[in-house]
Amino acid sequence: MKKIWLFVLVLAVVACGRTSKVVEFKVERHTINSTHLGKEISYSVLLPGNYERKAYPYLYLLHGVEFSDQDQLDKVWLEKGDAERILKEYVLAGGKPMIIVMPNGHTSFYIDKYDKYLHEELMPKVESQYKFNGKRAIAGLSMGGFGTTYHALKYPKEYTYAYAMSPAFENSLSSFIDKQPDKSVFPPFTFEVGQEDIIVSNDATKKLYNHMKENGIRCEYIERKGTHSWEFWKECLPKALEKVGKSF
Repeated sequence: MKKIWLFVLVLAVVACGRTSKVVEFKVERHTINSTHLGKEISYSVLLPGNYERKAYPYLYLLHGVEFSDQDQLDKVWLEKGDAERILKEYVLAGGKPMIIVMPNGHTSFYIDKYDKYLHEELMPKVESQYKFNGKRAIAGLSMGGFGTTYHALKYPKEYTYAYAMSPAFENSLSSFIDKQPDKSVFPPFTFEVGQEDIIVSNDATKKLYNHMKENGIRCEYIERKGTHSWEFWKECLPKALEKVGKSF
């Protein structure tokens, strides 16, 4: 009987050991000399504990407009959005481990020169810096929600999923849809907005969502109680990870 209990205990310890390894993450922060931006710019990466031994899918997680130190914005999802804790909880519950890349977008809306920086400089660098399994998704809030939608529509074959939280649509992105003859190339989208959000237009989001639906693009629209706040976005992120993880 003692041998049986000892065997069970060993199995439990081994299982716990495996679980703890799975949910270990580390944060690294780097800079890149960008030709397109004409300056050095930072980015943060949230890595699984065994990232050196295994290739992982990537999630590019974009921030919104912040009025804090503009050179530190790649850390805002970690410091205000609890990204590390939320990712750990997701993986501990059986979710798919991934590498999360958090660029510094300043107030760029992730377009023009920043568009080129992201696709021609940052992505090639970071995806060669760590083992990449060839699958990537994109998500973001507010300005980053716009950037998420912009990049997933402009480069539809590059992403497996797009999750836009409280997207701040400065202009219509429907032209990307209209110009694409093969609508099946677009990844699935989720738009999640707060009913009490007075900063961005939920009507603009709903209009784009309806245009996507009319064109056969897989998408969902979630409107729930909430404001334009980190409290709201921290509730969005677990759902974003779930959707993204299933797409990998």
